Amino acid sequence: MTEATSDAAEIAARRKHVAKRLNEHLKLLAAYMNAMAIAVAGAAIIVPLVSSPNAALGRSHLSWFAAALALHCVGHVVIRFLPREE
Repeated sequence: MTEATSDAAEIAARRKHVAKRLNEHLKLLAAYMNAMAIAVAGAAIIVPLVSSPNAALGRSHLSWFAAALALHCVGHVVIRFLPREE
């Protein structure tokens, strides 16, 4: 095995390692965004019901659901940035 071949193998291994690390960071970010979306959607329902049990869901609650949906979509967009680990 020549020195050039070992250097190429080392570069390929390093590239694969960097891609794996980036993928894990992006997966964690996507999971965080989805968890925040669940928390916001849950708070949009729970907080009004705790403060006033007879309250109906209004426009402000729909905006919180829209924010939750936006966070969920951002999580999906983050997944699209995953590089290949070849």
